[in-house]
Amino acid sequence: MQSETILKHQIDYVMHKNMQELREQFQELYGFNWKGTSIFRLRKRIIYRLQELYYGGVSAADMAILTDIADKDRLSNLKGVAKRAMTIAGTKLCRIWRGQEYTVIVGSNGKFSFKGHVYKSLSAIAYAITGTKRNGKQFFGVKS
Repeated sequence: MQSETILKHQIDYVMHKNMQELREQFQELYGFNWKGTSIFRLRKRIIYRLQELYYGGVSAADMAILTDIADKDRLSNLKGVAKRAMTIAGTKLCRIWRGQEYTVIVGSNGKFSFKGHVYKSLSAIAYAITGTKRNGKQFFGVKS
């Protein structure tokens, strides 16, 4: 019970720290600097790490299960494939957005075909789909 009380006090303390203090604690806990700008996300990461230290992290058995699931998920394994796939004409890029599936076909000229129109970039297509400016490669999951 003592450790739970300590953890609660630690979490309460995190909630009252300013950004600079949180960045220092993050560096101490994770070993690298926080580059984000959201104090909310920074607090979440620190609190997660504190809980992990007090209660233990993911067990080896659970990590093996999660790794197996990720290995079978094609969207989890795009590193190194994305650049090569983007250069192959005829490659289909699919994305489900708000319940609807969208398909883009990579052209031989470095352009992209979407719904009968030719676009110069994936970002332009992502904008056509969402109505907001987005990184097209990231939107379609091909950014490595």
